Amino acid sequence: MSKFAMLIVASLLASLSAFSQDAPQPAVTTHPKHNRMQGNRSEQKLKRLTKRLGLSDEQKEKLRPILQDEEKQMSSLDSDTTLTAQQKHHKMREIRRASKSQMDEILTPEQKEKMPKMRAGAGEHHHRKSGAAPATADPTTTPQ
Repeated sequence: MSKFAMLIVASLLASLSAFSQDAPQPAVTTHPKHNRMQGNRSEQKLKRLTKRLGLSDEQKEKLRPILQDEEKQMSSLDSDTTLTAQQKHHKMREIRRASKSQMDEILTPEQKEKMPKMRAGAGEHHHRKSGAAPATADPTTTPQ
């Protein structure tokens, strides 16, 4: 019986020491969609704009540096740890506003007219993919 007791004690000690070790921490990974676009967001955006607005070759060449600069500024903003989330959001809006202003100088009036519709469509697409309901008008108001 003492051999059996020793075997149980030895088993318990071995299992306790195995469980007492720290579990390995999972590696920090980013969302796959973020990795896919990282480093070429400006080119992806240029392709979308070309497809949806029918950009000419000349317009593409003028827009490319604007979009690349926007991507560079957004990337450095994202890695800035000194700003609060609210400050980053505010700065992000400023960067986008400046880029839009520069883009408006290159786009035709017809293309500028399509931009808000594109943005609205992108927002609805995002909501469908994420499972969230798109924002709707206030149901208490009646259309004019």
